[in-house]
Amino acid sequence: MRALKVTGFLLGGLLALLLLALLALRFLVNPNDFKGRIVSAVHESTGRELQLPGDIRLSVFPWVHLEFGPASLGNPPGFDARPFVAVRRVDLRVKLLPLLHKELRVGRVVVDGLDLRLLKNRAGAGNWQGLGGKDQPPEPDGQRTSAVEALRDLGGLTLRNGRVSYQDQVIEGLDLEVGRMAPGVTTPVRIKLRLASAAGATPTDLDGRLDLTPDPAASRYRLNGLELSAARRSTGGGAVNLKLGVPQMNVDLAAQTLGAAAFSAEAGGATLSGSLHGERIIDSPAIAGTFRLAPCSPRKVLAALGYTVPPMRDGQAFSALSASGQFAYSSTATQLSGLRVQLDGSSLTGRAGISDKGGSTIGFELALDHADLDRYRAPPAPVAKDASAPAVAQEQGTALKTLRLDGRLTAGQVRVAGVTLSRLTAVLAARDGVLRAAPTTATLYDGTLRGDLALDSRAAVPRLQIDETLDAVAVAPLLRDLMGKPSRISGRGHVVTHLSARGSDAAAIMRSLSGHLAARLDGGAVEGVDLWFEINRAAALIGKGALSAGVLSAGSDSGRTRFDAFSATADLTDGVATTRDLNIVSQNLRLAGQGTFNIVSEAVNYQVHAMVLKQPTAGPVNNANLLADIPATITGTLTHPAIRPDLQGIARARVQQELDKHKGELQQKLQDQLQKLFK
Repeated sequence: MRALKVTGFLLGGLLALLLLALLALRFLVNPNDFKGRIVSAVHESTGRELQLPGDIRLSVFPWVHLEFGPASLGNPPGFDARPFVAVRRVDLRVKLLPLLHKELRVGRVVVDGLDLRLLKNRAGAGNWQGLGGKDQPPEPDGQRTSAVEALRDLGGLTLRNGRVSYQDQVIEGLDLEVGRMAPGVTTPVRIKLRLASAAGATPTDLDGRLDLTPDPAASRYRLNGLELSAARRSTGGGAVNLKLGVPQMNVDLAAQTLGAAAFSAEAGGATLSGSLHGERIIDSPAIAGTFRLAPCSPRKVLAALGYTVPPMRDGQAFSALSASGQFAYSSTATQLSGLRVQLDGSSLTGRAGISDKGGSTIGFELALDHADLDRYRAPPAPVAKDASAPAVAQEQGTALKTLRLDGRLTAGQVRVAGVTLSRLTAVLAARDGVLRAAPTTATLYDGTLRGDLALDSRAAVPRLQIDETLDAVAVAPLLRDLMGKPSRISGRGHVVTHLSARGSDAAAIMRSLSGHLAARLDGGAVEGVDLWFEINRAAALIGKGALSAGVLSAGSDSGRTRFDAFSATADLTDGVATTRDLNIVSQNLRLAGQGTFNIVSEAVNYQVHAMVLKQPTAGPVNNANLLADIPATITGTLTHPAIRPDLQGIARARVQQELDKHKGELQQKLQDQLQKLFK
C-alpha cells in the first residue's frame, strides 16, 4: 500500500508540474516573439516571403489552440508580386492529451477569407511547385501512411468567403462546411461557390452536398446523397439551372476503382440518367457506363439554356429527341456504343467515338432508317451581300482543316436538297483539310448512283471535286425534285461527271463549275418545244411544203418533242457548258448540233441540223433516204427557248441544191467550151 501511495503522489506531482509548465507557457511565452524565426524558417525552406502582420494567439490546455491572421505567403521569383495565398484568419485546435499517445485529434479548423492564386509562367511552371521545400526527398510510403493513421479524428473544417483562381478561371464566395471526420463516421459536406470562366463572363452559382463515410485504413470511401446544382443567367436574361444527383458512389483508392449504380442530370427540361464504374482512377482513369436521355424537345432545351435555334424550313422540326447507349472514356479515347437516337421520328443506331491516337479522330459506324434533312435546312432567302459571309466561310474552312474523320453511314431513305435517295451507303474520311465521301452508292429514282466526292479546304477558297455515275435514272422526277420545278426533259438516263468547283456557297460553286460531262437518255421527251412543228415551218421556207403526215406531224404546236435517244458530252468552264456532239434520234428524225449552255443564267445558244428521213433507220443516214436537211438556231433560256430556222444556212443549202441539180449541165457546157477553144 505504501508503494501505491508513493506512486500516486509522484504522478500527482508530475501532473501538477505539467499544469504549472503549461500555465507558465501560456502567460510567460508570447508566440509573437517568434515571428522572425517563423518567417526565416519558411523562407529558408521554400524561398518565399511569409507575412504575419496580425497577432498570433496560443493556448495549450485542454486544447492546443492556435489563432492567427491576417497572413500571406508570396510567390516564387518570376511570378506576380501579389501573394500566392492569403488568409484573413485561421483558427486551429488540437487535443493535448492524445498527443502523448502519438494520436492527432484535431478540432474544427476555421479558415476565413482564403485567397489562393494559382498561376503558370511563360515556361509552364506553376507557382505552387516547390512548396514541399528545397531539394526534399519524397517521403516514404510508410511514413505517409503513419501520418494519415495518426490523424484519428478531425472535428471539422469551415471555410468562409474564400477565393481560388487559376489563370482566368475564378471561384469566388467559396463556403465549405465539413463535419467531423473519423473512421466509420458519416461526414456531411456542404459547399457553395460562384464560378466565372473569364473576366466579364456570366458567373455560375454552384451548390452541392454529400455524406462521406471514410475508411482510411482500407482507403475506401462511400459517398451518399451527392447533389449538385448550378445556376447562371442566360444571354436572354432567364435563369439556366442544372442538377446532378448520385444516390451512392463507392471509391476504393487502393484498387483504384469507383462505382455508381445510378446517376441523373437535369438541364433545361432534359433528363439524363445512367450508371458508371471506373478503373485506374489515379494512374490512368477509365470510366464506362450506360446513359439514357428521356424524350425531350431540343428546341425548348436550347431555349432554356439561352441558345437561339436557327430558323428551319419546317418549324416543327427538331422538337422530339431521345437517346440511349453505353459510353466509355479513357485518356486515349471516348466511345459511344449500342447507340440509339430518335429524332423527329427518325432512328439512328450504331457507334461513334473520338480517338486521340495520332490526333483526335472521330470514328463512327451509323445506320439511319429514314430522314428528311430538308426539314432542318435554313429557309430560302434572296441572295444578299453579307460582310459576315467570308468570315463564316473562313471559320468553316478552319474547322475542316483540323477535322479528322473515319466512318461509314448507311440510310434506308434520305431526302436532301429535294432529292430522295434509298439504300444509301457512304464511306467518309477527313484528314489534313480534305473531306472525302468515297465510295457513295445509292438507289436513285429507279436507277443507281455511285460517286466520289471530295472537299479540299487547304487553300483559301475550298475546292469541290465531283466524280459521279448515274445509271438508268428517271431524269424527269430527279430534275423536278432537284430544281423545285417541272423538268424540261424526261427519259431514263446514264450520266457520267468529272467536275470541279471552287467557292464557299452554292452560287460561287455554280459559277466556277468546270470539267466534263457525258449523258445519254432513252425513251424520253423535251418539254416546252415541238421540234416536229418547227421543222415543218422550216421546210415550208425552203419550198418543201408541209412534210407528209406519215413522216412528221404537221398539225398544231404540241409543245413537246418525243425522242428515242438523246446524247451529248459537254466541257464546262466557269459554269458554261460547251457541247459539240448533241445528237437526238427519233424514228424519222436525226438532230445534231453544237452550242453552249450557261448553268447560272440558263441561257442557251445552239446551232442544230435536223435531218428528216423518208423511212426510219437505225444506221447512218444516206442521201437516198434524206427527205430534208434543215438548219436552225436555239436561243433564249431553258425556260423560254426560241427556235428559228437558220435563214443563211437555208439559203446556202438552197444554192447547193440548185448547183447539185444542174451540176451535169454545167460540166457539159464547160467541156464544150474547152473543145472549141483548142480546135
